[in-house]
Amino acid sequence: MTTTLNSTHLVVKSGTSWNDAWQRCLAVAPEAFRDDRVLNLWASAWQADGRALPATSPVDGSPIAGPPRLDREAAHQAVRASLDQHRAWRHIRLEERRARVAATLDALTQHRELLALLLVWEIGKPWRLAQADVDRAIDGVRWYVDGIEPMVEGRAPLDGPVSNIASWNYPMSVLVHAMLVQALAGNAVIAKTPTDGGVACLTLACALAAREGLPVTLVSGSGGELSEALVRAPEIGCVSFVGGRDTGAAVAT
Repeated sequence: MTTTLNSTHLVVKSGTSWNDAWQRCLAVAPEAFRDDRVLNLWASAWQADGRALPATSPVDGSPIAGPPRLDREAAHQAVRASLDQHRAWRHIRLEERRARVAATLDALTQHRELLALLLVWEIGKPWRLAQADVDRAIDGVRWYVDGIEPMVEGRAPLDGPVSNIASWNYPMSVLVHAMLVQALAGNAVIAKTPTDGGVACLTLACALAAREGLPVTLVSGSGGELSEALVRAPEIGCVSFVGGRDTGAAVAT
């Protein structure tokens, strides 16, 4: 994607507008996208729960898809469903987990440019940095795929799923990377979409992972409303947090 700014007008390369990206998402993952919103993924199905919040692109202030706002009860249902996934997934042989994660990486590679384009419009990443964020996720997880055996030898998966909370600025190279490695190690994974953007990119990435049979849950909403379920629910085996000090302290306590 290339964009140029003059004093009054943003020029967008043909085929790289937000609407172009959205139409491609509808074509690639129709199970996860609707004409006007994304869906959340839990209980192994794409759910239409939650009021879709408005959002604007930092590129030009135009409207884009915002996250659905789940309530506390829906989040608890998602966590309980993830525990069921975890109890099955932790017994899947490593070779099968490796094959499914590798297939997910192949799918992410196939749709690399679309994932990067979504990051441009959703969080304002320059095109090259958006591509780098996607590439770092793919390359980083592939390193684990190629050498996971000694890392898990003599170790058992957690008793419950890993709940992931991460900041908005690196959706792929931090959040998706973590989720795929956690799944490779034998854990079901839950992620909350960052409040400040990246929901469409994460939705597409999780759709590709779910197609390969990975036990992925993706929810969105207010951190204050969902934290009881995503951080303190007894079903959670571990919380993985990347973000600011104040929020981290709140999660830790």
